[in-house]
Amino acid sequence: WGCGGKGFGGCAGWTPVWQPMFAKDGWGKGKGKGKGHRGFGIDKKVWIGGIPEGITYKELHEHMKPAGAKWCEVFSGRGQGTGVVCFASPEEAQAAIATLNGSTLGDAIIEVDVWSKKPAEEGAPEAAEAPAAEAPA
Repeated sequence: WGCGGKGFGGCAGWTPVWQPMFAKDGWGKGKGKGKGHRGFGIDKKVWIGGIPEGITYKELHEHMKPAGAKWCEVFSGRGQGTGVVCFASPEEAQAAIATLNGSTLGDAIIEVDVWSKKPAEEGAPEAAEAPAAEAPA
């Protein structure tokens, strides 16, 4: 049976059961928890366009740090060549747009503009897409 052995409790001892990491302590040790541009308000973000291929978030952050950048992200996939930079206040974000738009990063001129929400999906009805009613003449 394998329950005996030198008086250490026999079979009545605790047997560990395998658990996935998220069941033990949440989703790990919490590294990076709450980070990312989603934690910042829309008015504290700026959109970056024209980022040359091969530029990392670290290089973008070094370029944007004089303006007070707190968080940078360079997108890949469908958002290739774009990124987002987050600031502590809306005033810092506006100042960054004014000073860094048209600056050179790597070998390209980047565009710095206000962050706007992604438009709704094609199937969703929107008031802006509704046909305008004609005024009677």
